[in-house]
Amino acid sequence: MTRRNTLQEHQKTSVVIAEDEMLLAGVLPNLLHTTSYGRIEVIETCSSQSQLSRTLMKLKPNVLLCDIWMPKNHESLPTPYDASSLQALKRQSPNTAILLLSGNPDAALVKNLLDSGANGFISKGVSPGQICQAIRQVRKGNRYVEPRLQTAIDLLNVNSSKSIHTQLLAGRRGDVLRLLLEGLSSKQIADALPVGRKHVEKKIAEVKSILGVETHIGILRMCIKLGITQI
Repeated sequence: MTRRNTLQEHQKTSVVIAEDEMLLAGVLPNLLHTTSYGRIEVIETCSSQSQLSRTLMKLKPNVLLCDIWMPKNHESLPTPYDASSLQALKRQSPNTAILLLSGNPDAALVKNLLDSGANGFISKGVSPGQICQAIRQVRKGNRYVEPRLQTAIDLLNVNSSKSIHTQLLAGRRGDVLRLLLEGLSSKQIADALPVGRKHVEKKIAEVKSILGVETHIGILRMCIKLGITQI
């Protein structure tokens, strides 16, 4: 262990939490403080992406613990962080390690976010002790991924093209993608399946994040490249 890391072990770690679930955001600060014996101090909690941007520029915490699904503002629906939005967070506070959090993490989505600049990834089902361990690791400059998620990512890496096909076309996400590629709108897809329009928008956002694109045209181009559809 280097002298720098030894010093970090005995210093308080400042953390900003970005979480729009009010109950979780309310209990996490005390849980982390208690579990870490006071070595982790939550200095601010944010419930939207716009609030988080302002907070990062002002406070420059050691670690950001951030839900991957956050509303842009208090009036909007949650949307996932992607490569460009993660890079924006890095620019706002370059020395802040980003530890992402999700209630239902998807291996392909996790891999894309890690490749885009996140320092770690854990699910909301882990214990406070595991969260503290992850915070300590990313503050040291190490990558931390919950073991079961790392295993899933390793399986993706064995055959990335085939695995991306599987991730994109599995379950309801695959149903939405197939109809989207046929030219249907979100409302038409919702009516056809049938599911709620918000659910359709969520699945389309997941597809964009897996493919690393921001538009429907980007989805089409990547699916042509991957051989999922033809012109």
